Amino acid sequence: MSVREMEENWEASIPSHDISTVQGFVASDFVGISSHGKFVDKSSMLAEFKKDTDTYKSAKNEKLNVKAFGPNVVVVTGRAREKGTGKDRKAFDRTFLFTDTWMLRNGQWQCVASQITKVKG
Repeated sequence: MSVREMEENWEASIPSHDISTVQGFVASDFVGISSHGKFVDKSSMLAEFKKDTDTYKSAKNEKLNVKAFGPNVVVVTGRAREKGTGKDRKAFDRTFLFTDTWMLRNGQWQCVASQITKVKG
């Protein structure tokens, strides 16, 4: 599976709250900054994912730029848009910008770093 496909699958897993998809993509030594402006490692990022109880109509990447830096590193920048209803029953339409860094390790791509910024919603 390509990194682009993995990014699409990651975003597509959000409406169904499919944590197993995300778990499989994220490296054990992952580091990042969440959309809430917090430093996260793999376990805290997954805990944040688990806490999400919103109901989604859609969640998709609107723009992905995939750039290889040699054979083992790929950086993806993109924009993700999520629409739905929050636990407060209010509709939302959120847009995020993100940067994900992927490394090829033992024949498998893993996300090793990420930063997400909410720009709308």
